[in-house]
Amino acid sequence: MTAIKRVDAWNCRVPLDVPVRFKWGTITHRDYAVVRIQTSDGLEGHGLAISRGAPIDVAAIDMIAPLIIGMEAEDVGAIQTEILRRTASGDRHGILANARSLVDIALWDIRGRAMESPIWRLLGGNRQDAGVLLVEGYELPNESDEEFAARLAKRAADGYPALKLEAAGYDDYRILQRRLELIRQLAGPEVQLIVDVNGAWTSVREAAEAINTFATVDLAWVEDPFPRHQLHDIGKLRGLVQTPLAAGDDITDPRALYRLIQEEMVDVLRVDATTLGGIGPTADVIGFARQHGVAVSGHAYPSVHQHFTFAWPDMPWVEAFADELPFEPSHKLLTHSPYSRVVNGRVSAPEAPGLGTELRMDAIERFSVRHGAVGGDNKLARP
Repeated sequence: MTAIKRVDAWNCRVPLDVPVRFKWGTITHRDYAVVRIQTSDGLEGHGLAISRGAPIDVAAIDMIAPLIIGMEAEDVGAIQTEILRRTASGDRHGILANARSLVDIALWDIRGRAMESPIWRLLGGNRQDAGVLLVEGYELPNESDEEFAARLAKRAADGYPALKLEAAGYDDYRILQRRLELIRQLAGPEVQLIVDVNGAWTSVREAAEAINTFATVDLAWVEDPFPRHQLHDIGKLRGLVQTPLAAGDDITDPRALYRLIQEEMVDVLRVDATTLGGIGPTADVIGFARQHGVAVSGHAYPSVHQHFTFAWPDMPWVEAFADELPFEPSHKLLTHSPYSRVVNGRVSAPEAPGLGTELRMDAIERFSVRHGAVGGDNKLARP
């Protein structure tokens, strides 16, 4: 029997070796919520995601963990139903959805371990190498336009089929335009270039002006032009530009993604299992997109989203950050990352059961600023 015995959740603050600048401020660290679930027969699984300061770990411990202690860990659907039923009087989205997502991912990790299978095989299985969409285009200190472009062009020469540039740090989008043109000159026409605005634009006019300027570079897509509460503006923007648009990052209500598809507002749907409710709800959204002929791209967290890529060929790339660069250090909390398996810009399917990685508990404890637990021998255990 794989009954849930204990749930732990941490808030971890990991410093960045190099601060990342956005229009609204400079990031000096990344905050992560980490959930670990342990069962009565010794299995454990985990889920991890950027929290951006939100108390996702607290919601997991105070609102979800007491509901699931003693339930059969492999009955993931039943647990989702129970959580939704017992929290129906509150807001199912936002922070609670983030917490529910990490619990669900941890349970799928356990399910895979119990069945001695990687999650991608449980989802259907489509073993083949996948290209890596490398998030490389953050600025490094004192880097000239030419040095920036050469760094990204080198990644293209190394075999990466797609490169993403961060656009939220530019006060003048024409600087980014120059860099895009330099990259295209150095890397050639084959590499796919993607611009992530991270919700930094606030008006349709501003967005259309910038995107139409980028059109000479032949971008694969521009993603998240507006904050997620301005989804209605994406449809307006799509009628003003020729460049494909993508959206969906950080949305916690799957119905919003269904709307993006049904109203034909996006060319590429961005999905994130750490916000949408977990593996199952994300699989539902991807299936809906596939039925409507809309391309799908996973948002970061390659240890999770690689499993969708290796389950279905419709999601061809695995998005990842390079471990050796200072932009996204979640790999420091894990024993290894999918990036360690990258060869010539491609990554192979993991064979280890579940997610295929383990928490580094020494790092979790070192970076932890808050920890809560329910169940087991912990005094917070509740009936």
